[in-house]
Amino acid sequence: MKLSALISDGMVLQRGKENYIWGSDCAAGSVVEVLIDGNRSAGNADKEGKFKVLIPPVNTGGPYKIKIKVSDPNGRNEDVSINNVMCGDVFLLAGQSNMEIPLCRCLDLHGEEISRMNLPDVHYFEVVKEYAFGDPVEELYEGNWQEATQENLYPMSALGVFFAQYHMENTGVPVGLIQTGVGGTHIESYLSEDHVISVGELLRKEALKRGEDITKCDCDKNDSCKVCYEKQLKMDKDKAWVEKTSADEVKAQQEWYDKLNSRDIGLKEHWEKLTSLYDDTKQARYLSVPGRWEDLEENKELEALRGSVWVLKTVDIPESFVGKDIKLYLGTLVDADETYVNGIKVGETAYRYPPRRYVIPAGILKAGANTITVRIVANARSGGFVLEMPYYLALGDEKISLEGKWQFKIGGTSYSEKDGCYEDFKDITFFTWKPTAQYNRMVYPLKNLKFSAVLFYQGESNCTHAWEYEYLMVEMVDCLRELFNDDLPFGFVELPMFGGEDTHGDTTQWDNLRLAQERAAAKIPNSTIADIYDLGFTYELHPQTKKEAAKRLYDKMKELMKW
Repeated sequence: MKLSALISDGMVLQRGKENYIWGSDCAAGSVVEVLIDGNRSAGNADKEGKFKVLIPPVNTGGPYKIKIKVSDPNGRNEDVSINNVMCGDVFLLAGQSNMEIPLCRCLDLHGEEISRMNLPDVHYFEVVKEYAFGDPVEELYEGNWQEATQENLYPMSALGVFFAQYHMENTGVPVGLIQTGVGGTHIESYLSEDHVISVGELLRKEALKRGEDITKCDCDKNDSCKVCYEKQLKMDKDKAWVEKTSADEVKAQQEWYDKLNSRDIGLKEHWEKLTSLYDDTKQARYLSVPGRWEDLEENKELEALRGSVWVLKTVDIPESFVGKDIKLYLGTLVDADETYVNGIKVGETAYRYPPRRYVIPAGILKAGANTITVRIVANARSGGFVLEMPYYLALGDEKISLEGKWQFKIGGTSYSEKDGCYEDFKDITFFTWKPTAQYNRMVYPLKNLKFSAVLFYQGESNCTHAWEYEYLMVEMVDCLRELFNDDLPFGFVELPMFGGEDTHGDTTQWDNLRLAQERAAAKIPNSTIADIYDLGFTYELHPQTKKEAAKRLYDKMKELMKW
């Protein structure tokens, strides 16, 4: 007998509904018995050795033990026990990065509360982040249920866990969270192929009414639209092409970094160990923190630079900071960084979005002058220190600001003499974002589960085609309700305020997407939408205000579902 990873210790059954227990690898015709809480249900394995047994509603609470007994036609028996089973409300978490953002990324606002959080009756299952094209994947065999206790909860969806906490406080009901969100994904990835084709036809008709040219597609490699859906579906079904594309792009990125690193004087000369980047400090050059390099009037050469820039600041440290672990808040950097304090690496991040929150271990800082050195790699856009982010050292409530002038020196670049320009670090193709990718691999295998509702926070990656989102959102709901054969309630999170680092505070695209979300939610029966506009920040794509966002979503769902 082989069971789905979903049928494992810690699973959560949906209260008030009949639930399925299913598996495979049994002899054809085997009798399968499922025993839970004194109730017995039975079924038979089909000719392929698969079984699906429907069990009656279980009393809310737990923990329960599920016993599965298989008796094959030859008289052989097999028993399996599933322990720590709860019965409560199960929520499907879906969307992109703001649904995915874990609790460990919200510590600036809620660190003390999260450090005390202990929710053993909240069980969390994260679906492996993979894609599939063509035929959907029937079963999940990776992953496990985890309790939202201190040793487990930091990587869990912040919005999901806070929502579950509110639900338990309100109802006392155990909660199951199944997380399918993937950073950067598009709503089309949650659609089946039939639904992608159907909505594409609808969108093209609507576009003609709007006077749009539907013969041209302006999508980049990680987008897709009404003009190219069918083409994209066909390409992505070519497994050899997908694998070669992925391998070639990863290789090209590595080659870009290898070339840059070989040219970086700072790496060769170990600038991280210096107390000044210049022998003669009178010749030193400075930039302002925070600030994007494209906004630096005094150093315009940095705006176009694709390569590494080393920045250094000397900081006076009081005796009270010595011998203790100190938190280093370095805002958000564009794009990658390696950060050193007094020549010792204290952290690194490979891409632009995560907030830099590093710990300087006790023993590194000394009383008096200390140096903080950051090697920043701007690989695809103008680099810099994002505005409206925190830049300081912290010991409890005591803070030392890191804003102001920092020395800078160019370490190496990707400039090509042959082409007369910088070589950009090319994005890889994120196939998980493509139409049908998540539906086929991450959502379809959940089809036998019963849910209380779907919680959906997505839209950021679709904002370049904002008007279309209204139709895509309606289609997505139809698709998932069809898959689960249930008129599932949907709770949507409306996008917050955001201007974008690369749009100089222009909120137009997100404003238009937000309006599309509102129009769609008004059309979708048994749904609600939470307004979190004021919880956003101009330059922060991933606001840490997830607790309040969860509260607003919960209040909307509570009203919708009459909890």
